[in-house]
Amino acid sequence: MKILKITLVTIAVLLAVVLLAGVIAVPALRKSGLPELNGEKSLSALTAEVKVIRDERGVPHIYASNEHDLYFMTGYITAQERLWQMDMVRHATQGRLSELFKRDMFETDIFLRALGMQEKSRMVLEKEDPEILATLQAYADGVNAWITGCGKKLPPEFRVLGYEPEPWTMVDITNIIGFIGWDLASSNLSNEISNYKLGMKLGAEKAAELIADWNLVDEVVFPDFRLDDKLTDKALKAVSSMEKLEELGIVTLSGSNNWAVSGSRSETGKPILSNDMHLGFNVPGFWLQVHQVIPGKLNVTGVLFPGEPFIIAGHNDRIAWGMTNLGVDDIDLFVETVDSTGNNYLYNGEWLPFRDVEHTLKMTDDSSQTRVLRYTHHGPVISGMQNIDDVVLSMCWSGYDYSDEIKAVYLLNRAGNWDEFRTALSHFKSISQNFAYADVDGNIGLNTGGGVPVRKGTGLLPRRGDTDEYEWKGYVPFELLPSSFNPEEGFISSANQRTVDSSYPFFISGEFSMPYRIMRIREMAGEKQVLGIEDFKRMITDNHSAYAKMLTPVILKGAEALSDPGETERKAIEELRVWNYAMDASLVAPTLFEFIRMEMAYQLLGDELDELYGAALGRQHDFYLYRLMKEGPDGWVDNVNTPEEESLETIIARSISAALDTLTARYGEYGEQWQWGRIHTITLEHPMGGVKILDRVLKLNSDTYGVGGSYHTVEPYAFRDNFKAHHGASERHIFNTADWDESLTVIPTGTSGIPGSPFYLSQTETYINNGFYSEPFSDAAVEAAKKYEMIFRPGK
Repeated sequence: MKILKITLVTIAVLLAVVLLAGVIAVPALRKSGLPELNGEKSLSALTAEVKVIRDERGVPHIYASNEHDLYFMTGYITAQERLWQMDMVRHATQGRLSELFKRDMFETDIFLRALGMQEKSRMVLEKEDPEILATLQAYADGVNAWITGCGKKLPPEFRVLGYEPEPWTMVDITNIIGFIGWDLASSNLSNEISNYKLGMKLGAEKAAELIADWNLVDEVVFPDFRLDDKLTDKALKAVSSMEKLEELGIVTLSGSNNWAVSGSRSETGKPILSNDMHLGFNVPGFWLQVHQVIPGKLNVTGVLFPGEPFIIAGHNDRIAWGMTNLGVDDIDLFVETVDSTGNNYLYNGEWLPFRDVEHTLKMTDDSSQTRVLRYTHHGPVISGMQNIDDVVLSMCWSGYDYSDEIKAVYLLNRAGNWDEFRTALSHFKSISQNFAYADVDGNIGLNTGGGVPVRKGTGLLPRRGDTDEYEWKGYVPFELLPSSFNPEEGFISSANQRTVDSSYPFFISGEFSMPYRIMRIREMAGEKQVLGIEDFKRMITDNHSAYAKMLTPVILKGAEALSDPGETERKAIEELRVWNYAMDASLVAPTLFEFIRMEMAYQLLGDELDELYGAALGRQHDFYLYRLMKEGPDGWVDNVNTPEEESLETIIARSISAALDTLTARYGEYGEQWQWGRIHTITLEHPMGGVKILDRVLKLNSDTYGVGGSYHTVEPYAFRDNFKAHHGASERHIFNTADWDESLTVIPTGTSGIPGSPFYLSQTETYINNGFYSEPFSDAAVEAAKKYEMIFRPGK
């Protein structure tokens, strides 16, 4: 999680001081908080016996006789394994990181408070169904029972920092949904700010050439989806009726892979579904694998996020589901017109007062700050928080509006068919995904779920805030969201690419991923008519690059412009010429491709973008190169800082030479040290792992591994300038609807967040080596896989 990873590293100095001072006994610290895995235990809150079986991964299979006991035990077990992770996220959602770390993180805290997660959670809980509220309370009670039972033997992080966690609440659970929603949506804010800065520097027309044009990209998630005209007219009429309500003064609420084949294309004769959700690499990992069973009523397994009780992605005894981020543009920035006093903003010819909310940000008992958050009816004023001082920008975000993802996931866990699946999805709004579906009856499908704002035009650039012209008119009704059920080709897929073609009447996003992963997925799926589990394993771990397949011939053409290629240049060109576009760790060609690609982007764009060139541009680099390959050279090719006019071939030749010079300077002469896996590596890092002595003693971080792949391959290992993989598949699942016990799974880390646990980073090598674990589901399979068993009974 981006915010969490950035903020937690600030504890390093404090931890080093504590450790060196001898305050903590290191050997005991490493295993502090470890739970018992075998035996019996009494818990007063239980109403009946609960059995927890663990397999070779330490994954808990929880058997209870009712929902209260199931979710109580889920909270209890989750706290056993991931309590500190839960508490860190809780502090983030509350904007209390400075207080936790005793460091100045006020800027982060005030922005987090501007997201209003606490207020949104209370709104959701006030409207929630009583039976769901009961499960949330049971979960919170389970967490608190573990905290109370721990006493002073809390996990290492609590003992090092010298504090105890507060009781867990239902608001804490619901806050996590808001936090995940923001984590998925936050790139929209950075992209819109980037677009704003591009426009200010280049002018709107020139800047628009670097903002993704969704009409240019052919690969879409729903290629055959069309809306019925009558249904569209009905929806637009409903949207227009909201304007009448406004006139009357009535306020109205305004990265991943999945694919599936049907039984006709499956070796098993039943659907197979694959899902891998792409998130940041951290220790502890994002997901906890859990199996929840109430015999005769519920049997569901998959992954949940520590701190919330339900399976986010997985399968029950009837259906399997996975998800990829829709990338919906659910954030708009509004340029506000402010009067001379600075206290009012203009809206529809009337000056309205800002609403000011005072926040006290605490670091220690003796150190705090008071900050004021200023709001318009659009949302909080965030321009000052984003280092923009020439304009007042307020932020409108779907996360401020009512939604009920808690109910959505609760219903997903219990859905037994396509209609019930879609009913569950209809409750998603602040988290927007493309959901893949398969069931035991042989059906497959793909359905968008989430909040797509109805707006004039696009939200790619800040809008005028002084008029209602650009206000959101609500959200696209669920019935009009893209959907596909049992397509004729027997195959569905998505990979964060453009969702629909230009015939769809509502703007979803301009910040989709380039289509390289989906191109490769569909290429592999088309190689055979009938696919099996082994094919799915090969596909989900495939590292062939469709990007390289498109761009490398362009590079080789440009290499002909090298006036007098030296030995290194000749070797590099030959390496690329015979390459099959596999981003294998053992090859040099992937290294050459990535360095030349990055140098090309800089040579083509850097002269005009100047200080704006860099990581902040995000996908614009790749979009421009994609457009260049599709449409040919344009005005960006010529370097405006040189007297001559450069051709594309000249730029490519320069890029090759510059890339090879960089490689030589960093890694020595051409040879094995240029292999992709020598340069492109992954280390799963604990937030405390930046303190070397602490990492060495407690073994917080994983080993360092050389890896293949890239951000544009189906097996994703995204990286920044240092080529250290920081983002990729947070889980891999292959669901076999013909026999759930034959389904496969793996996560990058392990079940436990406690360094001394045998299940801390226990799945890492399997993950790195593209291996899988069986996912026992039936009673017989779980019993056969049993390594540990705890029996919990009511009582003191």
